[in-house]
Amino acid sequence: MTPGNGSFWDLVQIASPFAKFILFLLGAMSVISWAIIIEKVLLLARVRRADRGLAQYRWLQFEPRSLAGECRRFRASLLSRAYLIVHRDLIERGGDHAQDGEVVGREFARAVAIELHRAERMMPFLATCSSAGPFLGLLGTVWGIITAFQRIGIWGSANIAVVAPGIAEALVATAVGLFAAIPALIAYNFLANWLRKQAEAADAFADDLTVAIDRWAAKKNEQGSRVVP
Repeated sequence: MTPGNGSFWDLVQIASPFAKFILFLLGAMSVISWAIIIEKVLLLARVRRADRGLAQYRWLQFEPRSLAGECRRFRASLLSRAYLIVHRDLIERGGDHAQDGEVVGREFARAVAIELHRAERMMPFLATCSSAGPFLGLLGTVWGIITAFQRIGIWGSANIAVVAPGIAEALVATAVGLFAAIPALIAYNFLANWLRKQAEAADAFADDLTVAIDRWAAKKNEQGSRVVP
């Protein structure tokens, strides 16, 4: 069977069943990758807007409830969600730990780790697609070359009409493999760098929170001691 006009779909139609399976698999990987990329880009945009708003908070005026209020305003921020977890589970319950900056900072770090893990969800698929895509395309390429040689053996001729379909099948597999892998690789590296910056921002936030909690607790204890007769 030879291609009609050499279009992409004609080349797919003349491909062997195994090559079609490879192309289908690569196409599915590409669709899923783009869905993940779009979802992560929208998440990144929301988080960035929220982070800019949360960055306006004045730590010198820190009070747990005021910071919680700001975090609720900018809930899309990973830092906001992490602090709200700590505020709910530790600070609102009171006790000595709620006034210990080191303890609060440690719990905040744990909450941030949970939020970062959620943000990283499905990113391993992008890494897998970026690494496996070219190899699957190469597998399709090798299969197409094998098909070309089989046709040469069957027809007893190496003219272009006999060889071209197998070579075209091979090149299509390579192209589709690269098409699936390149966007996934770019997106994965971009998102990994963004998550690294989020982790650094969380470390800075945790340092500010630790100092602010200790200062707030000292001020609160000083005010309490003044009212004791």
